[in-house]
Amino acid sequence: VDGFRKLKGSEGKFKEWLAKDEKGLLSLYEAAHMAFNGEDILDEVLSFATKTLESIFPNKITNPSFQKQIDFALRVPAWKCVPRSLARHSIDFYSTDSFHHEKLLAFAKLDFNIVQKFHQQELYEVSNWWRSIDVATKFPYARDRLMESYYCVNSMYFEPKYRSGRIIATKIFLMLAILDDTYDNFATYEEAHALTEAIERFLLHNPYMC
Repeated sequence: VDGFRKLKGSEGKFKEWLAKDEKGLLSLYEAAHMAFNGEDILDEVLSFATKTLESIFPNKITNPSFQKQIDFALRVPAWKCVPRSLARHSIDFYSTDSFHHEKLLAFAKLDFNIVQKFHQQELYEVSNWWRSIDVATKFPYARDRLMESYYCVNSMYFEPKYRSGRIIATKIFLMLAILDDTYDNFATYEEAHALTEAIERFLLHNPYMC
């Protein structure tokens, strides 16, 4: 945090050269999003970086690739983006950069495609399980949230090694969605009350499920 304070001049304003370093300003913008409560200097940095980037975008930036990168960052900061989705966008940005390294770019694309294949296999497995439950017939009132659930889980367990975690968590999310829709769209008050009591009894005898 003290390092960010050095970006201010004696008058308490951010130094002018910051606005001239476009890539540095973008990095500063992304870093400021990682602030904790009470780190006021980072809130000031974020406000300054955001306003400056918005003022120079797009008319004062000649690099089309960097224009897209700033536009994306202003809409979706890196910390708010699903890591694998961010990787896909970063590959696009990097590939159009005149200073990119061909071998590094090829490795990034290979890594993304391999991991994407893992995700497709996981979705295939979860989809088969979802169809075997026959939700459309047994729970016609329930929403089909398969893709949304998997995508949400993928934002938490994005490393390739957590295959089992993604599959298990997706199934849990889907079952919770059915339960939620049962309470909201199907069960009467009496039925919802009976269901709640049944769940409480189950958890009482299976505390490891909590």
